[in-house]
Amino acid sequence: MIQALILAASLISAATGTAPEASRPASKPASKSSGAEPAFDSTRAFRYLKEQCAMGPRDPEGEGHRRAIGYFTAYFKGLGLTFAPQAFVHADMATGKPVPLTNFIITVPGKDPRRKPVVFCAHWDSRPRADQEASEMLSTRPILGANDGASGVAILMELGNLMGKKPPLQTVYLVLFDGEDYGREGNIEEYFLGARWFADNLPAANLDYVLLMDMVGDKDLHLPMEQNSLKQSPDITTQIWARAKSLGLSQFEARPGPSVLDDHMPIQAKGVHAIDIIDFEYPAWHTQGDTPDKCSAHSLGVVGKLVASLAFRGLP
Repeated sequence: MIQALILAASLISAATGTAPEASRPASKPASKSSGAEPAFDSTRAFRYLKEQCAMGPRDPEGEGHRRAIGYFTAYFKGLGLTFAPQAFVHADMATGKPVPLTNFIITVPGKDPRRKPVVFCAHWDSRPRADQEASEMLSTRPILGANDGASGVAILMELGNLMGKKPPLQTVYLVLFDGEDYGREGNIEEYFLGARWFADNLPAANLDYVLLMDMVGDKDLHLPMEQNSLKQSPDITTQIWARAKSLGLSQFEARPGPSVLDDHMPIQAKGVHAIDIIDFEYPAWHTQGDTPDKCSAHSLGVVGKLVASLAFRGLP
């Protein structure tokens, strides 16, 4: 993601080894909340965040990227949900080298066919370079992306678990974007690659809205209204933040936040309502310090509880 003219993405070189097997959620049924939705398990979501990071950086040309493809495939297929990879190839603008990329689209049919489908999404790749590091040696290494990438995906994984057990109100597409953070500083055309491809190949023509989650795991979580979201979709944005208030989620602050260029922008350009939930005030952004210890299960639970409410109750 990019704030103003700053280009943004994910972090740290780290653990190697084989990809961990995704935690099996079936062994722990979701408890019921007092509302219409099952309770979001923040502890389990945080485990998914750590499992992604245990594979190392998920930059498109790294070994962790390959491991993660197997990890997500096994996890979502294991839930019995319709799972469709959306593979494409990007030609690197500097070298011309082909870069294989893969989005994942998980389809969950809703109970009410009269309602338009919604998309909940996040990017799963991590940044190939830590461009906010002062050290040149550190700045050229890929980053782990615990918050910038893995946090939003962890929420989608737990939502998949919940919706595999109880259908949402309307059809939901859970979408994992690749190539969000591939770009080099100063060249916006190589950011949001997966979202650009998705926007050109939407799974349905009548989407209600798209909700993006990016950098939502920070321990010190503050979620103002991203300005591009507020400008394009004021009604839906204010309804979402009002829902958060009704749930007692004070981290959602009903005030304008920064204007961030992120995966929602190519989708907005197609005329589809797209809203970004993001905490851009994150000191470890694009550094080797974006590691799981900077994140918390509580923060994942805050955002997860809201999105579960949207999935199972819908908006007015």
